[in-house]
Amino acid sequence: MTTTQESGRWGERIAWLAVVSGGFVVQLLMTVSGVISARLLGVEGRGEVALVVALSGTGAALTLGGSLPNVVIKRLADRGLAARDGLGHLARRWSVVAVLCAVPFGVVFVLTHGDLSASSTWWLGAAVVLLALENMAFRIVTSALLGEGSSMARVAVATLLPQTFVTASLVVVLTVSGSATALGVCLVMVGSFALGLVVGVRLLAPRRGGEPLEESDLWRLARSTYVGTLGPIDGLGLDRILVGAVAGTVSLGLYATAGALASLAAMLGSGIAVVLLPRFSSAQAAADGDGRLVRRSLALCVGVLVPIVVVVTVLAEPVIEIAFGSAFLDAVPIAHWLVPAMGLLGLRRVLIAILQGRERGGTASRIEFALTPVMVVGVVLAAGSESATAVAVVLLGVAIASVSLLSIAVWHTTPRTHPPVP
Repeated sequence: MTTTQESGRWGERIAWLAVVSGGFVVQLLMTVSGVISARLLGVEGRGEVALVVALSGTGAALTLGGSLPNVVIKRLADRGLAARDGLGHLARRWSVVAVLCAVPFGVVFVLTHGDLSASSTWWLGAAVVLLALENMAFRIVTSALLGEGSSMARVAVATLLPQTFVTASLVVVLTVSGSATALGVCLVMVGSFALGLVVGVRLLAPRRGGEPLEESDLWRLARSTYVGTLGPIDGLGLDRILVGAVAGTVSLGLYATAGALASLAAMLGSGIAVVLLPRFSSAQAAADGDGRLVRRSLALCVGVLVPIVVVVTVLAEPVIEIAFGSAFLDAVPIAHWLVPAMGLLGLRRVLIAILQGRERGGTASRIEFALTPVMVVGVVLAAGSESATAVAVVLLGVAIASVSLLSIAVWHTTPRTHPPVP
């Protein structure tokens, strides 16, 4: 084995270690934040915050935070550009577009909440808009760090800081007052993510004098990979939005509690896919294609996700009782179905990245597009029966179908054997 190959192997191992450890830390912080907010707000208030978070995440994922971040990674890496050189000229225009995209989701929150006479409803709608804007910016900035080849330490800092600030702030609120409103918790999140975003921008590399990227090329590539990268089955928070709209905020509070445990596997799968996407793409030009990388990556991914799913499922009841309290024990059966569902959906992200690296992203998009309405109809019917557990069962069935179809697609596609066209 040559020195270059050995260096590449170690680089890959370090990337995997950073993704897995970073995913654990972020999930730990999110779990602690969820526990504290549940203690501060109760089931109904927790449901209100969950709806704000779900709508803001959906707004970001549907717009500038959807497929555009992956395109930023690919194009900056292809051209060897710093983000300030490649994207700096687009910042002002994208900021205006982001505001126009975020406002409708704040309106949706107000209409979904129903109590139009309460001023807090409108302020929570404004929080949806602000969090959606921060979410879009956060995804683009972290993708820019990956695309310009920043060290994993810088990427980890940018990824961890926002949630660290949220958790620390909520600890202070719990210590000082012992109670809070849903609006107060949302304002803590807005301020914390703003501070984390400022630090992330500061971590971007200085200008190197490279040529700026063409906006038309970025949008063209973003459109072609939109649905597959977006992953509407779980990437839009549609399940939480539908549970909140159909079954109410109490059911959503329980479902969100189970989701706090289940999201670890999904988050790890997404992180692994983002790190591996440029590797899958560059491997196409190799003489033996990407076969070995794909096999090794899938084996490692399964080796990480399966133990996590098993452990979290087994420990769901004691963790929920100790962390959230006995009022949230109805979330335990939901977690028993939702945790394996999210584990499979995390694996699906890696399969989608393989297809995108092979220039077969359209295949992944068609599979995702076909399964999304199945998921929506199933969740609506399940939520209508006033059973959040049934919603988790539906999500598990859709996850099994998605992984099965994507695995077949990966098996039947072949690596692209020529370098990517600039």
